[in-house]
Amino acid sequence: MTGRLRRAGAGIDTRLYFITDTAQCAHAGRTVAETAAAAVRGGAGIVQVRDKTADDGAFERLAREVAAALETVAAEHGRRALLVINDRVTVAARLRAEGIDAHLHIGQDDAALSEARALLGDDAVIGVSTGTPAEIRAAEDSGEADLLGIGPVWSTSTKPDAPAGIGVDGLAGLLEHTRLPAFAIGGVDTSGAGEVGALAARSGRPAGICVVSAICLSDDPERAAARLHRAFTAPAGTRDDKEPQP
Repeated sequence: MTGRLRRAGAGIDTRLYFITDTAQCAHAGRTVAETAAAAVRGGAGIVQVRDKTADDGAFERLAREVAAALETVAAEHGRRALLVINDRVTVAARLRAEGIDAHLHIGQDDAALSEARALLGDDAVIGVSTGTPAEIRAAEDSGEADLLGIGPVWSTSTKPDAPAGIGVDGLAGLLEHTRLPAFAIGGVDTSGAGEVGALAARSGRPAGICVVSAICLSDDPERAAARLHRAFTAPAGTRDDKEPQP
């Protein structure tokens, strides 16, 4: 992993990366903050707050609620997680100015990496969504990207405009174009987590998996997170569908 990610993520298991979806959490009868806290208790080490429909004010309130929930989990359970803001670089900058350890993830159509780095400073972790060799090279050549989201690996309904899934073989091919920490995203469930975990075991990469609906829509998001984490991390040939006991 890069130096920036090591400093920000010291002592954090970043292999399970949870991305929030406000509508899905509401459908499951929970707030985003409640779902994020449960995901971290289950093993998520990164939580990205994403809501494409909220205005900046509503989004900032949501981010603050999640930040407070993560602080509570850290204090009560000893489980720390990185807080990542999706797209809203000015929100991330305001939170950081107040001492909240917020980081950023941007897509191909969001803020420029150089602009985001200038606003957030050298200690911020900045992730970038990628899906082609050219996008990966651009992120690397910028010198500002700390990690990559690569996908979609499987087709997903979370993002209506997402292209078809590239599969694990496609993921493996894209990983050849980067040495940055990379996270597989798109339609990842427990079975898929195991497939990506097997790829990681063979190649030493990727850094982890990103999930949305597998946790947001679960009846028990803490258990769902534990199962996903176990599926990714268990040695090849020993993976099963059981979560570790607390």
